[in-house]
Amino acid sequence: MNKQLILLTDSFPFGTKETFLEAEIGFLANAFESVHLFPLHGEGAFRPQGTNVVVHTPFLSFSPKDQKRLFIAGLLNLSPLGFALKELVAKSVYKHTVYLRVWAAALFVLRAAYSNRQRMNELHTLINDETVVYSYWGDKLALLMPFLKRLHPSLKSVVRFHGGDLYEERKGGYLPFREWMFPSVQHFVSISEHGKNYLESRYPSFVQNALLFRLGVADHGLNSYVSQSFFHVVSCSNLIALKRVHLIAEALLTVKISVFWTHIGDGPEMKKLLQMVAALPSNVKVNLQGQKSNAAVIGFYQRTPIDCFLNVSESEGVPVSIMEALSFGIPVIATNAGGTGEIVDDKVGKLLPISIDNHNIADALNALMCEVDSFSLREAARHRWQELCDANKNYNEFAHFLNTL
Repeated sequence: MNKQLILLTDSFPFGTKETFLEAEIGFLANAFESVHLFPLHGEGAFRPQGTNVVVHTPFLSFSPKDQKRLFIAGLLNLSPLGFALKELVAKSVYKHTVYLRVWAAALFVLRAAYSNRQRMNELHTLINDETVVYSYWGDKLALLMPFLKRLHPSLKSVVRFHGGDLYEERKGGYLPFREWMFPSVQHFVSISEHGKNYLESRYPSFVQNALLFRLGVADHGLNSYVSQSFFHVVSCSNLIALKRVHLIAEALLTVKISVFWTHIGDGPEMKKLLQMVAALPSNVKVNLQGQKSNAAVIGFYQRTPIDCFLNVSESEGVPVSIMEALSFGIPVIATNAGGTGEIVDDKVGKLLPISIDNHNIADALNALMCEVDSFSLREAARHRWQELCDANKNYNEFAHFLNTL
């Protein structure tokens, strides 16, 4: 049995991102004598952890979104460069503006992290025969795996893949350094069957047997549903182009009955969305709540009657937001992006094709508003969570897998 886990994250436990790790970390801490968290960066408030969870100082003292500082930190050091130049030429990266930008961003993050000799020494000192190194994402700090394996040939390594760190289409058709990193990874873990198949078909030379370990959310009870004079629709996502939240506003232009739409989340599309909301008819009321902590979102679901959860993204892994809605017994309408179709279908709401417009969304909402047996949908949604998205079951299984490698 392994006694020690090293967990590589983006910013967790700092700030408000990677909220889904809040559910997983407790199970990991219970399975190991100690868990060592190594974040890439660490802006924002610190989220306290269990007594056997050691949080190391982040690799970077700044956000990688600070391009000027990242450029300086990633360029002006003696970190390895040959593997990157080889790929630059071999894949003709220099011929594609988008590829070159993605290549440079990944390289600067990696070189800036690797040049932090104190963090790298801490990693190397911790690794022994009873240690598992687990990268929560398939990019960024996961790219340290070749360097770790070079000094520790029997390294027990696990990399989990989600969406933006898996699907090349999300990065303009190219994710850097896969062929260089993958031979150093012992186990490839996907959060969906769709992602598992993608890994095996896209990288058959390196990935023959990817593993499926789904994410999960905790049980916080059922949504306090009561029949209301309006239909309450909730969406929860960052306001970025990928999430296509503007389509919801467009769809509500054509809905005739009274609708109350709550959106939780913020981002660069907020200004555009505010303008669209101002043009909605009087039968549609909107509450744009902005960014909320996961605890606040859960409290909202516990207190507020909700008729439908709506997700219209063009690309996903398996959205935790949908899992949370299902756990409360809330029917879901969502696009068939990534692994979403593995947890959403007509039994729990409506699965829409990715290629949709506002009319498709309006039709789905109208059909759900007219559903005479909404209680059965709510029961089925709760059962779907119990079957596929229960954190207690999913994370216990995953923690056991890591501990017995």
